[in-house]
Amino acid sequence: MTPEQFVKGFYLERKTLLDSYLDSKKNTEVSRLIKSMNLDEAGHEKIRQILNTALTDSFYTLLLGLDGESPIGDTQENYKIFDEAGTELTAGELEVLAWEYFQNNKAESEEQDVDFIAELYFNTTENGGRKEPVFASGYRPHIQFDFDDNQTSGEQIFIERKIVFPGDRAEAKISLLSGKDYFANTLKEGMTFNFNEGLRTVGTGKIKRIVNEKLRKLENIETIQLED
Repeated sequence: MTPEQFVKGFYLERKTLLDSYLDSKKNTEVSRLIKSMNLDEAGHEKIRQILNTALTDSFYTLLLGLDGESPIGDTQENYKIFDEAGTELTAGELEVLAWEYFQNNKAESEEQDVDFIAELYFNTTENGGRKEPVFASGYRPHIQFDFDDNQTSGEQIFIERKIVFPGDRAEAKISLLSGKDYFANTLKEGMTFNFNEGLRTVGTGKIKRIVNEKLRKLENIETIQLED
């Protein structure tokens, strides 16, 4: 086992626990308690966000603690963890890998047909947003980047969300359905965009992680050309 496989296992276990807690058919104490609350869709989604945040924080902090970068309880010290073959899994790598998986969407960036990961904000209905929530992934509004007037269709696959309401924030995997050649070498992390339904802007987004390297802005080449 490698340190990355070790960290990825924690990440996948977090997802397994989250799914089991929220599945009313699973016979877990948490799922039974949630079912007994008789929540509507909005309440159920809020519980999903709370559990996801709590599990992410817990697993991330634990991995940092095992790497000696954060206290576990009242004690902070360096630990050595070995797999069955005697391979050391700590020695400073867990901190970086934990950040990549739990904070920077590394697992999602390894999936096919994803162009970038984005942080999204859906405008409230009062501020021109949708009147109804988005009930499933696969929502396909038009995307307009802040540097260009042209729009392109972009499919949003939400990360750990089933429903997104007006006024909500969410992370999503974005796939550009057209215009990939047009936007080649133009995008970078931190860049903002609007997503629209017709002429109406229903939300804004910020690129968190570029996945399709063909879209990444070539900063170094621009600098060289300016110097020449």
